[in-house]
This record gives sequence, C-alpha cells and structure tokens, in this order.
Amino acid sequence: MNWAYPEGVSASAWGPRTSTINFCELDYYITPYIAEFINTISNLLFLYLACHGLWHSSTGDTVVLWSYGLLGLVGLGSTMFHGSLKFPAQMVDEMAMVYAVATVMYAVFAIDLKKQWLPWFAGLLISAVATLTVVHPNQSDSTLHRFVFTTMVFGTATRCIMLVQRVGDVRMKTEMKRIAKIGSITYLSGTTAWIIDELRCDDLRMLRDLTGMPFGFILELHGWWHILTAFGVYCYLVFVEYLRHALLSERLTARSRLVWKMNIIPHLEITDDGKQL
Repeated sequence: MNWAYPEGVSASAWGPRTSTINFCELDYYITPYIAEFINTISNLLFLYLACHGLWHSSTGDTVVLWSYGLLGLVGLGSTMFHGSLKFPAQMVDEMAMVYAVATVMYAVFAIDLKKQWLPWFAGLLISAVATLTVVHPNQSDSTLHRFVFTTMVFGTATRCIMLVQRVGDVRMKTEMKRIAKIGSITYLSGTTAWIIDELRCDDLRMLRDLTGMPFGFILELHGWWHILTAFGVYCYLVFVEYLRHALLSERLTARSRLVWKMNIIPHLEITDDGKQL
C-alpha cells in the first residue's frame, strides 16, 4: 500500500524559505509545520544517543559529558533547520556541528598538555569557533563552514590514531580500535549518502515518485546521513571516553569494558572505583 507524492508547491506554516541550502527532500509534503519530514524526524537519534551517553557515562569526565551534550545540540539544531528551512536555524545547526567537534578536539589534544596550559588551549579553541560564529553568517554559502568542519574532523581522527597506539592493555586497545572502526565506517557511509543525495537528486526524486510513500522514505538519503552520522559520532565519543580513561586514569582495571545495549549501542562500563583525572 502506498501513496503518491503531492505535485506542486505545498503550503508552509513558517513563511518563505530563508536558508541558503535546500535539500533533495520535497518541502512541506506531509504537513505545513515540517519543511522536510524525514530530514527532521531522523534527528531524533542524535537526541536519544546524547541522552544515552550522558546517562551511561562511567568516567565523570567533564569534557566527555560536554561532548555528549553537544551531540544533542547538533540534533536539536538540525531539527530546527530541516523543520523550518529558516536561516537562523541553519546557523544553529551548522555551528553546533563545529562546537561539538571543537569539544572533542580539546578532549584528545589536551591529553598531553600540562594543567597550566589547558585554559590557554581552551581559550584558543573558543576564540577560533567564536570567530567562525561571527564570520559564517555573513558568507553567501556554507563552503567555509564545510572546510573548517572537515579539517577539524580529520585532525581529530588523526590525533586519535596516534593516541590509541599508546594504550598498553591489549584487550582495551582491541575494544577501542573496534568501536573507532565502527564509528568511522558508519560516519563515512553517512557522508557518502549525503553526497549521493546532492549529486543524484533528480534520479532519487524520480525513484521516489515511482515508489510512492512510505517506501520512498527509504530513498531520503540526507535522512540516512543523520542516522548514520549520529551513530558513528556517538561511537567515536565512546571511543574518546575510553581513550581518555586509559591514558589519564590513576588506576586502570581489567573491569573497564565496552557494553553493547541490545548488541547495538555501546557504552563504557567501569565497575571499580577508579578515579578520572
């Protein structure tokens, strides 16, 4: 059983689009209150995983908790943006991504810094993202944002590859590499889905018209970007939490391990009273 996609322009409860980007999904075809239906509801996974990470974090590591919280902010900003296609919501969405990555950058680059240098490094990152926050809204497109975000992601990933080699416990290192690999593959798969959604939009819309709703929802590839990157980034945050625990904890124990809820969603479990620095 399926339903045809509507023809023509659907009504909007929020007025004309003001964002500089419009995605392949049709606008307001389900309800006048949600601009891109699948691109909006697919952000719920960000919010769930952020709450899951905050609830199950075992280390009490402040920067890790901030990272989980900002994962939720990414989901909230993206929901606002895809739900309204308004420029202010677009800025919240795009800058939340930068804030989240900057927090993870701090988490991994600060590991080798002495305590007196930590405020200076934090100040440097805050100044950089604050500058981008002021400059980005005055750009005609998102090229600068995408360049900065991608550079930060690859810089952080490279740092993590270097740090994980220093983990002495073979079991812990194996678990870390596994979850980092899962996170990386899932994130890159989501990025591929986004690229295909941009480059092959006409073909995807033709296929969705042939398929109809609800099966056409499967072909909303930007929605898959949200789902895959939410899970991939969450896995990487758990990896970073594990990595910081292994390299900064006063007392390591074999009882520090990954637990997989329903064999799908991981979190770090520490069953002793090891103290996080």
